[in-house]
Amino acid sequence: MEQTLSVTYLNCGFCTAKNHCDACGRELDEALLRKPGIRAARVNVPERTLRLTHCLDPDDLEDLLDAMGLLVG
Repeated sequence: MEQTLSVTYLNCGFCTAKNHCDACGRELDEALLRKPGIRAARVNVPERTLRLTHCLDPDDLEDLLDAMGLLVG
């Protein structure tokens, strides 16, 4: 399934400035791609969107994203 989700909150532990730049998006892309069930991922920080191709049910996807510090709405 391919989805585009709105990111309402982004928490990245490696960002000391907390201004969430493109580097945060790339790190999250790479982290998402290591997760089971995620086939493609692109976090666009300035637009606050997440494009995913996955095979997860909605509850599992929400739990995975929440655990990674991404809240979507």
